[in-house]
Amino acid sequence: MQQKNKILEATPTVPDKNKETLTITQKEEIFSNMSDGILTVNEQGRITYANKAASEILELDAYALTEHSLEETILSNKKNKDFNRAFLACLKKNQPFTKHTLSYQTGESTKHLKIKVTMLNDGSTAATVEPRGFLSKKKKEEPLYHGMMILIEDMTDSVNLRQHERDCALLFAGIVMCITLYLSAWSLLEFTLHLSLRTSAYTMMIEGMTLILFLEILFFTSLSLKDVGLIPRRNKILANTKQTLFIGVIACGVLLLAKVVALAAGLPVKQRFLGGSIDGATSYLFTALLQEFLARGVIQTSVKNLMRVKQQIPVSIFLTSLLFTLMHLPFDFPFMTGAFLLSIAIGILYEKQSTIWGCFLLHWGVGYLAMCLFF
Repeated sequence: MQQKNKILEATPTVPDKNKETLTITQKEEIFSNMSDGILTVNEQGRITYANKAASEILELDAYALTEHSLEETILSNKKNKDFNRAFLACLKKNQPFTKHTLSYQTGESTKHLKIKVTMLNDGSTAATVEPRGFLSKKKKEEPLYHGMMILIEDMTDSVNLRQHERDCALLFAGIVMCITLYLSAWSLLEFTLHLSLRTSAYTMMIEGMTLILFLEILFFTSLSLKDVGLIPRRNKILANTKQTLFIGVIACGVLLLAKVVALAAGLPVKQRFLGGSIDGATSYLFTALLQEFLARGVIQTSVKNLMRVKQQIPVSIFLTSLLFTLMHLPFDFPFMTGAFLLSIAIGILYEKQSTIWGCFLLHWGVGYLAMCLFF
């Protein structure tokens, strides 16, 4: 008899197909490692379970979530009107719903969440079980709901990416329109009407373009001032200033050396070694700032975000420099060549610093010195 029992114990058992293959611990592990948030709410509206992803997405402590009701935690923020309204409608009607882009504000940031609510029941009906709790049904022969399961998917990154691409496309369309109008006006005045305007007139046209694009950013896009390089990082200001001054000193030294070589070689350049004035330097401050905002904050940022190529940053710097040079078409070829080379250097600096202020200082110092030496 003992030998028979040993044989039975050694014989492999056939698994029962109706038996669950996952343990409670394994199920908990699966829910904990999901990227989507999961909440379960009982019939009294109390949160009975919240996985790690749910607390991270909603930016609420998991322990605090399960110690309070749905209305006390998630629906307590009055800033989330659309979000709260959708949930309250679900609670009143006891019906599931799916919303694709509900806005949910947490602190200073706004998230875009895809919410799916599933009503839970135990198979009983309102005809046989007395309704209880705020989720219960009172109509005859309808399921008695015992809670809900909420699936939360964070769509913030994809929504922001689509919005950012839309903003950049809108800006790029504005850039093309402004440059087309600028070159058309220059062609009309120069070649058709034979009106030779002063350099300041063309500079004012570029400044007008910049103002139009700034208003477009302000009223028609979701871009912030930081996105277009107007707000620098505080912890990088000193390092960026040193970097800009170092590059500026080298560039100015190259310009001074080039002027000495040009005079010694007898090239047709301005005989006076250094011109300019204080009024010219101060007025060029405004011009350099607007041009850098246009070239770097608007054009280079838009081109870089719209390009989907391997060398995204170098291509955006090159194309921006070409457009920047094209806006100087009314001037002579040496001026355009200098503008192109300066734009390449400033474009690289912008990618390193992510702000236009260092670019503006370099543009103003090197650009005005070049005009004083050669033009």
